[in-house]
Amino acid sequence: MMLAAISGCQTEKKKTAPMAESETISKYTIDKINPRGGNFPGGRDADEMILYTPKYGGATGTNEWGIEAVIQAGVARTVGGNNSAIPSDGFVLSGHGRAADWLGRHIYPGVLVSVNKRQIAATDNADAQIYFSNEIIKQGDEIFRQYPSDINPAAYKNKASDFIASKNSVAALNNAYEYLYRVQPSRAKEIRACWYRLHEKSPEELHDTIKKIADVGFNCICPETIYWGGAIYPNAHPFLPQHQTFLGWDPLMELCKLGKQYKIQIIPWVEVYFIGFQDSFLVAEKKQWLAHARHGSPASRLEEGYYYFCPSRLEVRDFWLEIYERLLKTYPIDGLQLDYIRYPRSLPAEEGYCYCNVCRKNFQERFGSDPKTLNPLGDKEQWLKWDEYRREQITIFVEQVRQLQKKIRPEIKLSADVFPVLSESKEHKFQDWELWLNKGWLDQVYFMAYTTDNNMLRKQGAALLPQIPEHVQTIVGLGPYLGFRPEMLLEQIRITRELGATGVCLFSLEYLSPEDFKALKMGTFRLIPEQP
Repeated sequence: MMLAAISGCQTEKKKTAPMAESETISKYTIDKINPRGGNFPGGRDADEMILYTPKYGGATGTNEWGIEAVIQAGVARTVGGNNSAIPSDGFVLSGHGRAADWLGRHIYPGVLVSVNKRQIAATDNADAQIYFSNEIIKQGDEIFRQYPSDINPAAYKNKASDFIASKNSVAALNNAYEYLYRVQPSRAKEIRACWYRLHEKSPEELHDTIKKIADVGFNCICPETIYWGGAIYPNAHPFLPQHQTFLGWDPLMELCKLGKQYKIQIIPWVEVYFIGFQDSFLVAEKKQWLAHARHGSPASRLEEGYYYFCPSRLEVRDFWLEIYERLLKTYPIDGLQLDYIRYPRSLPAEEGYCYCNVCRKNFQERFGSDPKTLNPLGDKEQWLKWDEYRREQITIFVEQVRQLQKKIRPEIKLSADVFPVLSESKEHKFQDWELWLNKGWLDQVYFMAYTTDNNMLRKQGAALLPQIPEHVQTIVGLGPYLGFRPEMLLEQIRITRELGATGVCLFSLEYLSPEDFKALKMGTFRLIPEQP
């Protein structure tokens, strides 16, 4: 998965409040104004809030890992997307991480926005709520035109219109949203999944969580099962301890029981080469297995503070295969999902992986060069071989996991979390998922299509999905963690359906607000689906 450092799937809880109050003023501090340079496009780094004015140029130039609000004449006109056009009579606020979360919760069309020095003030008042209520009704009307159904939404629309006319702004917005939810199309059969890091401290708490999401309409959970050098279940391996939070009970076995009870598939989400941060048990105990960057350190600088195991080492492969064997034999799971089945981000070359002694020795014996001495521009032929060597290491392991799964549990599905842009996946992270699919090694593929730009989602999906082999189920991973409002979440689910995906997986359960649950249950997930 991808998150704060634009590299992984770590989670912090988010509190979303899509329903506006009658009058509030929220503030946030700007980190940079019209930045030049930086580690990422547009100069927007992790967790930063950027202000772009017309002096910057025509557009912000940012990547898809954030959210932007276009402000014209002091009023928010659009919220969502990236690489936004900068209006001549206004500016663009662009946020990533914590800053994106604030934008998603406090700014929507109609909100008044001002900037004093580096302080943003967003004024959410009755006029803004009335304005936005009308916008939401327009969205509902358009959806109903595209997806007519036997549900008559007129009563909900009329209630919202009556409250708009009487200037009861809070009631108007609440009812406008209900109209929008109820006109959403629903599908009788699809995968409705979510990624989830457990926080429950007992079987009773876990039961309450699963009951809640089953009631919303989810039919699949991908619980984070092996991560940060530990497992949620006991006796995973002598070198893979159970996380302290879960000592004394077995959450994975409880999940399997609850999955059968509530007709929810349980597909453990396991992190492969990423093993956590400096305090990870595996980092301390298996230093000799760590991947090393070209600059010498095992800790990534692009994926800040992340440690990975070296994919070339046979002992690393054997370690994970032994763990997966126990997992497959012990638990009645419905699938196995590989995440971080890749190298750390390896562009530019100086930040690349892996240059440990094993990798250098293996490559030199096969191709006659020490990869650490190669210049990607001056030694193009050898550099291409070096890239292919790294892709090969990941591919070998995917095939080995497939063989193991087919031997022990041939009836379940093997899947992987991958990046939707194949060229980036192959060249930056050496993850050749196209080959894995064509070889028949995966039954499902989860594309991490995290963006607030719905046009980008549609464009990427239209180019991607027709290329997927027919035997592979395609699940599109959507990113509410980026600061989605409910209407954006619902629209992205509609887009994936239009593109022909098998289903969606939301990253992640912790980032869904009560209002998101309401939107899904009342609208998009309205019908309890059949098991996929």
